[in-house]
Amino acid sequence: MSNGLVKRVAPAAAAALVLVGCASKPRVPPPAEPFVFKSLDLEQQDAKGRAAWELRSPEARYDITRQVAQARQPRGTIFKRGKANISLSARSATVIGDGQAIQLEGDVLITLLGKNPVRITGQQARWIPSRSLMLIDRQPVALDRRSRLSAQLATYYLDRDLVELRGQPLLEQWDGKAAKKRTPASAPLRVQTAAVDWRPEQGDLRAPELVRGTRREKGSLMNLTAKALQGNLRAGFVDLLAPVQVRDPKRNGWLNAQQTRWLINDQRLSSDQPFQGAFKKMQGQGERFSVNLATSTVFIPQGCALRQPGEQLNAERCQWNWPTGRFEAQGNVELRRKSNKQITRASQLRGTIGNDGTAVFTSPGSRVNSQFTLPPKQKGQPKPARSTPAVRF
Repeated sequence: MSNGLVKRVAPAAAAALVLVGCASKPRVPPPAEPFVFKSLDLEQQDAKGRAAWELRSPEARYDITRQVAQARQPRGTIFKRGKANISLSARSATVIGDGQAIQLEGDVLITLLGKNPVRITGQQARWIPSRSLMLIDRQPVALDRRSRLSAQLATYYLDRDLVELRGQPLLEQWDGKAAKKRTPASAPLRVQTAAVDWRPEQGDLRAPELVRGTRREKGSLMNLTAKALQGNLRAGFVDLLAPVQVRDPKRNGWLNAQQTRWLINDQRLSSDQPFQGAFKKMQGQGERFSVNLATSTVFIPQGCALRQPGEQLNAERCQWNWPTGRFEAQGNVELRRKSNKQITRASQLRGTIGNDGTAVFTSPGSRVNSQFTLPPKQKGQPKPARSTPAVRF
């Protein structure tokens, strides 16, 4: 019995000696070693018991004191009404508590699932699940099949399907085969503004402030400005709000228009409101217009009126291709020349716009009616028996 009692007391006596010895020289206990788990699985449900979000990692270290977990290669899913809606991935994640806040770092990828998925990338994102909020503040970029949106800061309101892009937002767009091998330097169209609100799931896009853009076309650079823009990237259109201006410095061309629709997938600009424009020495206006950006062809389907030095043409509709200079006017065409006051009428006239911007017209295979007045006789010439009438063909 006495030996058993010693065994029980000895540890207590040893502890007392240690405490007495440490009284004069206290020892700081070493920091607690973090727990290392083989995997991390976090799940949360909504008020109806459906899956709200989940985050998984093949390896995590947990600091009990700070209640912070460091996860490697995290993968996550955000659900909408119980169905997977958004997937997440990154190189690492810092999880506070049981998911009050999650910071994703390194090659962050946020993918909106479904038909025609949208990808949002960045180098850092702060996710607050309780507020359905995500802040991407390092190189945020959003991409779909043909477009790229970038800015300095992207605020993603997950439950509202809204991304606010701030800090020099830039919209870049590719068409055709170029969309498969796109790089920022190769974008034929670049549009910049001060703020963009975008709904990636619905596709709605809105830029309420001044918009400036550039389009590269076969060595030429066109500059575009508009008061604002609104549209839908999923539906494939953007409306430029008046006043809309397009400038082509190389060809000394300009266009002043009202609200103009840009069909992204079809590469067309069109407006059903009056416009005015110029191409070097030729000036024109019409009731409506349409531009095929892929073929560089301009259509004026109603109220075509063109002017160049010494000539004026009016027709129901016109079209021309600015790289080749080929021009065509159709429907009650009337060409007036100051020279001899000549008036030419036809159902169709064709022409070519030269490098100086003036057009030479012809009327192959169609009936032409021309009228002109001969110049008055000079002094010293004999007086004709009767006055010379206007000549018609």
